[in-house]
Formats: sequence, structure tokens, C-alpha cells
Amino acid sequence: MNELIDILTEEEDLLLEINAILKQHEDALLSKNLDDISTTVYELETLLTSFEKTEDRRRFCFLKLKSELNLPEDLSFYEFAKSSGGILIEKLLKVTEQLNEMALEIDKLKELSQFQLRYIDVMMKILNPQDSPTYDEKASIRRDSSHRFEVES
Repeated sequence: MNELIDILTEEEDLLLEINAILKQHEDALLSKNLDDISTTVYELETLLTSFEKTEDRRRFCFLKLKSELNLPEDLSFYEFAKSSGGILIEKLLKVTEQLNEMALEIDKLKELSQFQLRYIDVMMKILNPQDSPTYDEKASIRRDSSHRFEVES
């Protein structure tokens, strides 16, 4: 049981670091600092890999504990932590809180990225129009397609 508590503490610490890096990444995106964006992406990849390994250790430890205590195979970690009470459920709730914080930060990053992509798209259309202009160099309206009228000045 103490090993599970230690693993949950490690997961919480990793999630705190991940959330801090996500905020740094947001700042780097807003300031358009490519070096910082690259650094935060690398740090995120490293931390997420560590978190995944820690999560795998927690699953393995829980499976081992279920086997040792002859607990039902379909017992979830949450149900086990809830029934055990004490510090285990407390740690699990802290990890869940950090996961929710991470989800909120990721949503903010998605919105920021979508805004920037839309902005780039609008700027590309303004600076490099794909359609031929409605007016020609004589300020005449010319027929480009079936829905336009032809008028000469």
C-alpha cells in the first residue's frame, strides 16, 4: 500500500511539472518565441514519457496487490482507494485534480492554436488571394464565373 502512495505522489509531482511546462508553452506561443516553443515541447515529451512509465508502475503494483490480497479482478483502482480511505484516496484525488488542470490547459492551448491558424489563413487570403479580382485594372467589372456580371466603364 505504501508503494502505491509513493507512486501516486510521484504522479502528482510529475503532473505539477507538466502543468507548469504547459503554461510556459502557452507563453512561448503567445510571444511567438520559437526557441522556447521547441524547449517546452521537448520537456513535455520527456515528462509525459516519465508519467506514462509511472502510471504503468502503478497499474502493475495494483495488480500485484489485488493478487496478494485475493481481491476481485474487476475491482477498479478508484474503488480500492475509496474503500481503503485515508491517504490513498487523498493522493488519488490530488492526482485527479492535477489531471483536470492539465486538461484545462490543453484546451486553452487548442483554442490558442486554432485562433492562430485561423489568423494565418485570413492573412494568407488577404495577402495572396486565389480568386481573380472582381475589378480589373480599368476599374471594370468583368465576368469571372457564372455568377458575376460583365460591365464596362
